Amino acid sequence: MILVGLLSFFSSVSLVAGGLQKELPLLVTIRELLTDSSKYDGHRVVTTGRVRSMEGQIGRRGSEYVLLVLEDAEAGAIEPIPSIQVISLTLPPVREGHHALVQGAFHKEGKQAGRSFEYFIDAEVILREKL
Repeated sequence: MILVGLLSFFSSVSLVAGGLQKELPLLVTIRELLTDSSKYDGHRVVTTGRVRSMEGQIGRRGSEYVLLVLEDAEAGAIEPIPSIQVISLTLPPVREGHHALVQGAFHKEGKQAGRSFEYFIDAEVILREKL
């Protein structure tokens, strides 16, 4: 009886531990996210770019978040410059004009903070790139 109890305990612990594993993020450019969005939809990604704009927002239920527009820093003279929205629930250590590295889940469309968005990253981590 004790053996059966121990076996069921350890099998449930291994199931819980297995559920904690996250998919490794894919390194992509903003252009790749926009041109092949179905491939990356729902997956964790890492991308870099220049912060074009950054503003505090309030969700439908009063929760605060930061909405950034991250543009492709490698685009050069290409018009229009590819950009993507980034949603952060914490205040990131970047400002407008900074180069940033963003890691999070990419979505073609979805809701965040009670609002609908298209082509956005739900950020887990935002870091300022040292150039």
